[in-house]
Amino acid sequence: MKRSTLIFISVFCLAFFAGASSLVNASLIDVNCTDDGDGAIVMGTPAWTDQGTYYDVNVAGIQYDYPAHVLGDFTTDTELDPTVWLVESVENQTDFAWTDYHIDIGMNKTFTITGVIVPLDWTYIITPPTSGQPLPGDPSPGTGWVGYVDYYIGTGDAIGIGESGDFGLKFSFTGTVAFCTEQIPTPEPTTAVLLSLGGLALLRRRKK
Repeated sequence: MKRSTLIFISVFCLAFFAGASSLVNASLIDVNCTDDGDGAIVMGTPAWTDQGTYYDVNVAGIQYDYPAHVLGDFTTDTELDPTVWLVESVENQTDFAWTDYHIDIGMNKTFTITGVIVPLDWTYIITPPTSGQPLPGDPSPGTGWVGYVDYYIGTGDAIGIGESGDFGLKFSFTGTVAFCTEQIPTPEPTTAVLLSLGGLALLRRRKK
């Protein structure tokens, strides 16, 4: 059973209609987001809605490998703080079922993470952003504010190959920012053991 047909990875794209007004503190007027081109994740065309007090942003993509990186930026009309729901429904096209999913998100300005969306009966841990951290997936590399959201299977089901799970986070930031993410799924324990054994067998063959 597929929990979702696409991966909305909560990274964001927006085009604000001329003359439209919003109740959020700052209006998002442009967002750029792209994968880093290594094929671990392939991003599609983003979609967004202005909900009045926050923005809902979805961008479609499929994850084939890990770690997967997304780079981009948000442009706002003022230096005030918009709130964005970053929603992911991640399609698993790796070669193993997922029981954990980990998102590291970095920005070049301070930001907060105030909420999450998880697959049914999964759990999560939020680590608030701190400054002076290496930005995930930044080719520079640079430092900035980095926070973490770790999702765990809890009493729910693993996300099998070809299935999707809903992941997301709610955050606020101040003014125009650059962002980057690193996204890493974790296999079921049994699968992890098999993958490890397969790696050892391959290593032995190479040594012969």
